[in-house]
Amino acid sequence: MSGKAGMACVFTNQEGLEVTHGSLAQDHVSSALMEEALAVRSALLHAIDLNFNSIWLRSDSQVLVAALSSGRHPTELYGVLSDIATISSSSFRFYRFTFIKRDFNWLADSYAKVCLHSGRSHCNL
Repeated sequence: MSGKAGMACVFTNQEGLEVTHGSLAQDHVSSALMEEALAVRSALLHAIDLNFNSIWLRSDSQVLVAALSSGRHPTELYGVLSDIATISSSSFRFYRFTFIKRDFNWLADSYAKVCLHSGRSHCNL
């Protein structure tokens, strides 16, 4: 991994239409799994800024979703996953984490790539 990662989140309404999105590039990311965990934490903080009180977060990382769902935190991710658990339980009346195939997460993936290749650190978060 290059050490730099592009991250993005797409917020949709109940009909699946995009409400807003955010993206950023992060330096010094140790692994793809850490990148995904940081993206989830950023998405949750962005949702709080938008005054959302419930969130259904979908990620294309099966390993991350399994770690979030089970409460078992790999050592590498312990701090970030602990943050995610605390933020979720204290800031949202409803939250859920589920896996989706990357093919269905293409919009967030494209926003992340655009931000990463733009050379800016904050594109829309």
